[in-house]
Amino acid sequence: MDVPLSADPHALTPAPDPAANGWQHLTAPRPADWERAGQMADDWDFAQDILDPDERSWLRRDGARVFITLQFPVQGHDADGDSWEQRPLGIILQGQRITTVLARDFAPLSPFFEQMAHLSSPPESVEILAAILKILAQSYEDALHRLNAAIHDNEQQLDWTQSNGDFFTLLEISKSLTRFEVALVGNIATAFKISRLPEIRDDLPATQQIDTALLELQVAHERARVYAGTSTSMMDAYAGMVQNNINHGLKVVTVLAMIFYVPSLLATLYGVNTTLPFQGTPWIFWVVLGLGASISTGLALIFRRKGWI
Repeated sequence: MDVPLSADPHALTPAPDPAANGWQHLTAPRPADWERAGQMADDWDFAQDILDPDERSWLRRDGARVFITLQFPVQGHDADGDSWEQRPLGIILQGQRITTVLARDFAPLSPFFEQMAHLSSPPESVEILAAILKILAQSYEDALHRLNAAIHDNEQQLDWTQSNGDFFTLLEISKSLTRFEVALVGNIATAFKISRLPEIRDDLPATQQIDTALLELQVAHERARVYAGTSTSMMDAYAGMVQNNINHGLKVVTVLAMIFYVPSLLATLYGVNTTLPFQGTPWIFWVVLGLGASISTGLALIFRRKGWI
């Protein structure tokens, strides 16, 4: 059965025989679309779960049907592209029939679904499921590669500018990596359950492909954990460096204030409108000036030796 993707996100080529083999895809389905797809009305809650962007990965069997949700990484809408979020994909596996459900189409799966829609004879359902898991693992690998590159770019920017915007960018990267860690844990658990399904174990090529995807997901989870730790350590290191720079700047200002305080005090004393010692002598001005300069120079040398300036 060949079910083309429609330009209308709510449209679906109807499945005339719900028990037929093949693949069909629904994007943001409404109850009428759900019924035309041959799905049971009692399962409408599953479609509503997929419409929730925060839906987690899980697997549930109900008789001959298997309900699966997987979380895919999707790039956010920020200008720099450093923000990532998770979007659920719903899968209903029933014998040789497989139905995929999305709240909206997104980049990791769109090419695969377009290719499937143009096939005159789609592969078996377990092969489609194995291919989806392979795409899932590859999408996380690609996303982690881009986030790692963003970490290095942000590190170079922080070395030059240390602006608030760079720190917020690094914070967004760290948040995305943390979300990846959580999502990958659920995806790995779900992929492991999929690999144990009787429908999968009877198909050796599909089993091998799913086992490979499961291994790649585990590797991606480890990479996400390492990258998240790296970004957190970078934030702590640069925050400490900024604090040290602030403290050093305050120390320099304080030292300079102390150096110029003595000549300022002497000039103030001899500038008041009262009788002062030796004020009538012509050389007192040069004495006061020299004394202030000598004390300031001595203080500057002492502070310089201590490395304060």
